[in-house]
Amino acid sequence: MLQDFNLLTTQFVTLWAVLEPISHLSLFLATTSEMTTKQRHKVAVLCCFFAFLILTFFIVAGRALLDAMGISVLSFQIAGGLVLFMYATSMIFSEPHNPPAIEVGSDKHIASLAVYPLAIPIIAGPGAILSVVILADNNRHVLEHQAVTIAVVAILMAILVVLFWLGDYVIKVIGSSGANLIRRIMGLVLAALSVDIVLSALSHWLNLPHI
Repeated sequence: MLQDFNLLTTQFVTLWAVLEPISHLSLFLATTSEMTTKQRHKVAVLCCFFAFLILTFFIVAGRALLDAMGISVLSFQIAGGLVLFMYATSMIFSEPHNPPAIEVGSDKHIASLAVYPLAIPIIAGPGAILSVVILADNNRHVLEHQAVTIAVVAILMAILVVLFWLGDYVIKVIGSSGANLIRRIMGLVLAALSVDIVLSALSHWLNLPHI
């Protein structure tokens, strides 16, 4: 029992550090700043649900899938970093859309936004996916331990939903101009993070000192 509790605690702390829920709140607000409260709440639930499905898939079959396709973990990390960088540049340089454009086909727009970029690569990004792959691979033959990892991910996604819903009050305080400013600042931070992901993979591959 104590061993299971220690495993749960260790994985929770590890994934909390990787997922960084507070940082994701800023990114969520930046991405959904022009939406209505109802739309933002729907996106919050959907993106966390999709992220949970993605991370659960990689917990169960991630390492086996990469091995079957002959893809190294470092290659996956670099690819994820590049995708994240492309989205970060769009946050920095693109102009916000007008609110009426969001209303047209809003359900389709909300689902699309929840999948990309919120579920992946922001929440279930390269770091989170690699972390769950490693945690699952360490115990890949013990289903109980994999179940613990899935439970930890579910708890963290529930926490994210609550934080995203509370973020609606932040939007009311800072307004559209403040949200646009946050969007560009977080885009710059996200670009730096994506570069760090790629450089970390390259330094590990080339046996260079960690940056």
